[in-house]
Amino acid sequence: MSADLFGNEVEPTTAPAAAARSVTNDLRVVTEVLNRAVSDCGYVVASTARTVFRRVDKEKISRIPAWEASAVVQLVDNGKLVIGGTHLLRCGAVRQSVRSVLVPKSTRLMLSRWNALKPLGNSKSSEKKGA
Repeated sequence: MSADLFGNEVEPTTAPAAAARSVTNDLRVVTEVLNRAVSDCGYVVASTARTVFRRVDKEKISRIPAWEASAVVQLVDNGKLVIGGTHLLRCGAVRQSVRSVLVPKSTRLMLSRWNALKPLGNSKSSEKKGA
């Protein structure tokens, strides 16, 4: 046991665990997120909670679905995306400080190779011929 500020015995408590983000292993989801990150507007990250928004134009941002936000955070954690400079943008009536999400050259090259591949679901060679 430990003591509080006044010397009273208190039982130790554990801090509540933060909600874990889901991890994706779906190449289509990762490719879609990277294509959006490379687009004109891309993504931004707000606060230390790493809330992800999609940039709509020079001044505005909008919320994105949880699966997309978790994929962006996963790509940042893996080094495929990088957090950049600070900007002051508006989401609805709220103006807040956010940091841009940048796409390194190595990720752009990887994405261009992935975009050149045939889609996995449309392969004719996987079907038996002459059966």
